[in-house]
Amino acid sequence: MENAADNFRESRRLVRMYSGDVEGRLPHGSNTQVLGHILGQTQPDRRDLTNPWRVFFESWEPSDNESDPITKVITIESNKLRGKWAPFLENSSGNDRLDLSRSEPTMEGVVDLVKEIAASSKSKKDNSRRGKAMKMFHKFCGTIDSHKSMLELIPEGSEYVSIFAGTLNVIIQASVNHERIAEGLSEALCRISEHVVECRSELQMFQTQTMMELVADFYAHIFVFLSDTMDWISEKRRRRLLDSFNENFYQKFESQVETISRKSDTIRNLAARSSRAEQRVTRLTVEDLAKDVRLGLTGEERRHAETVYMAEKIERELLEGRRERQRLREDGEHFKQLADRLTTMLQDKALVWIGDMRSTSGEKLTMSSRAGSPMMAEWRSEEVILNSKHLEDFFYRDRVRLPNDSFNPTRISSEALRRLTEWMKDGSSHLLWLEGPPIEADDFDNPITMLANKVVELAEESHIPVLSYCCELRHRERLRIGNDTREAQSCVALVCALLRQMTELLLPLFESEKDFSQERLRLIDGSILGWSQMLHLFHDLLSLIPNVTLCVIDGFHWLDDRSTKKYLEEFIQVLRASNVRCLFTTTGRSACLRGQMQTPEIVTIETVDLREASWGLDRNNSWAVS
Repeated sequence: MENAADNFRESRRLVRMYSGDVEGRLPHGSNTQVLGHILGQTQPDRRDLTNPWRVFFESWEPSDNESDPITKVITIESNKLRGKWAPFLENSSGNDRLDLSRSEPTMEGVVDLVKEIAASSKSKKDNSRRGKAMKMFHKFCGTIDSHKSMLELIPEGSEYVSIFAGTLNVIIQASVNHERIAEGLSEALCRISEHVVECRSELQMFQTQTMMELVADFYAHIFVFLSDTMDWISEKRRRRLLDSFNENFYQKFESQVETISRKSDTIRNLAARSSRAEQRVTRLTVEDLAKDVRLGLTGEERRHAETVYMAEKIERELLEGRRERQRLREDGEHFKQLADRLTTMLQDKALVWIGDMRSTSGEKLTMSSRAGSPMMAEWRSEEVILNSKHLEDFFYRDRVRLPNDSFNPTRISSEALRRLTEWMKDGSSHLLWLEGPPIEADDFDNPITMLANKVVELAEESHIPVLSYCCELRHRERLRIGNDTREAQSCVALVCALLRQMTELLLPLFESEKDFSQERLRLIDGSILGWSQMLHLFHDLLSLIPNVTLCVIDGFHWLDDRSTKKYLEEFIQVLRASNVRCLFTTTGRSACLRGQMQTPEIVTIETVDLREASWGLDRNNSWAVS
């Protein structure tokens, strides 16, 4: 399939090269030569056909005067975008790096890339979240021609088309292997392009200077958005959080996306008003538009604007974080929503609806406050995330979440779901253990593991902060110094995975008397010998994340061993002393949980049928719950 795509691209390139030379091959002065001259004017620079990525590696200045009000701002932003493109590509990992030999910075190249990714996703049977992203990318591709037509209205438009398309290619390729980023990016591109198709037809009728300035301003803002996107992905890469589930790309860039969308809406409205000669109203509307403070600035002014922009961004994120925690504290609706979703599973099995959800509005979101302490210090979450990025070496990121496509609620006992739902409603109970029978099965064939992961997914849909990890013992894994058993190493992996996720739930700016410096966090070296440092940090972070956080730990029984007994007991005791709700799910005996959990906190699932047919539908195919 790749060969066919490569052949198609090569044939298209050869045709374009031939079309560029057509004028010289025709008799001078003939009608065909005149026609060839006209057609040749629409062809790109011949150097771009032999080296299509030239625009990103060679310096370029527009031919028009830089004071041209139409191109001045977009020229500045396109040059800044070009400056970030090469380092971004170079720092991308193998799977995230665009193959320049098999791609080109054209709108057709964007469409080809999306088609190839979609075909690859289909062959790998990727999960539903990536499928949603691919649908959104396909939808965006439907607007590609309109973007091209609009950009070509601007002087030097073909250069901007190349920069726009080439940047899209490299960002899309960098995002597709990270489902949350791909989902958010595709949604943002669709939102930005919402009115572009309508604008295209109207612009053909009203190509006034005012309109061209608006189009240039529209794409200058898009270029700033793409530039910020590369910065954000690079920063996530630097902090080793590309696969984090706690940051939402679209939410991060929502204000920028909405501003750009309003710009396109203004272009559309201007065209409509032009037809009614309502220029004065249009001018007032344009003047009222919000504008990115960095737009068009260079040198010291740009650096100052960047500082102002980042300060305002941190302030907005801090305010939004405080508002979100206030909402979580006041309404208590999020666990109610999660219980509702679990109840739906019961309804799917024709079970009588459990009853009205008991309000949890009395639940308090408290922070560890020691304002009188002289040791109080101000910390930034970004700083803590960077100081803890080495923890990524001690656990497997793919065990934080598992795809849910194989989950089938009809295979889950109604009684098990009912007990889980009641626990979600009961704000006074913080720990629950679903103890299943010993099962030898892969993750996706293990119904209890899939139930745990489904709870995580439903919690996210209910906007509940989530910590999760699926424990395992990896065969043939090299034990680090200090870890004498696989159980000890897996115990370290669990805590390090939770620590990393907790750093992502911190407010952007917070005060604490605790030490979150690199010196302290570097004491955690992946060895069970550093357990006290890990557990103390775990305890400190628990006091700083939202009280309504849900923690889901699957496969805890794999960690049970004489070498880990005291560590696991301490871990459960710290969780019990916190306000975090924690769900343990196991398909095997856990002596530690049996000793630490109270009777009302244990749901024992005695039997399970692992046949292909659905479980839990009759007496012979059911989970017995005690």
